[in-house]
Amino acid sequence: MSKISLYKSEDDPNRILDNNLLKGISYILEEFIDEPKVLKFQNPLFDSECIPSVTLENYLIRIKRCAKCSEECFIIAIIYLERIQELNQELQFNRQNIHRFFIIAIVLAIKFHDDDIFMNEYYARVGGISLQDLNGMEKCFLNLLNFQFYVYEETYYQYLNRKKINFRK
Repeated sequence: MSKISLYKSEDDPNRILDNNLLKGISYILEEFIDEPKVLKFQNPLFDSECIPSVTLENYLIRIKRCAKCSEECFIIAIIYLERIQELNQELQFNRQNIHRFFIIAIVLAIKFHDDDIFMNEYYARVGGISLQDLNGMEKCFLNLLNFQFYVYEETYYQYLNRKKINFRK
């Protein structure tokens, strides 16, 4: 487990409540979504056949409840998504792929940051996708990220401070 933490202790007055954290992250994901007329980057692994009916916030709540991961993983997952966009300018998140990109980002954050992890089969069920899709997306995601999945403590806290307003509502 790394030193990265949302708060110094359980009694920290700056502690972010789960619901505010998930609501803030769903707002950030909504900001990522770009609805272009023509998709520049298309990958059948990430693009759902149709737009998922579950809202981003409810999807995050499901992940938090079922994956039993630390809250820090949600922030790290967002950092991964931003990195991917920086490294792959042609990539566009949209309503057909944001859920799938997020489940892979959170799975990798969990694997790298948390001590207790589940098998990919379990994460696939949590995310509502097949194991084959999850494994394929994981491989593709790592390549899109150029395997740059380490998040420095300083980067984490800078990001947290930059986005803090989204978590305090």
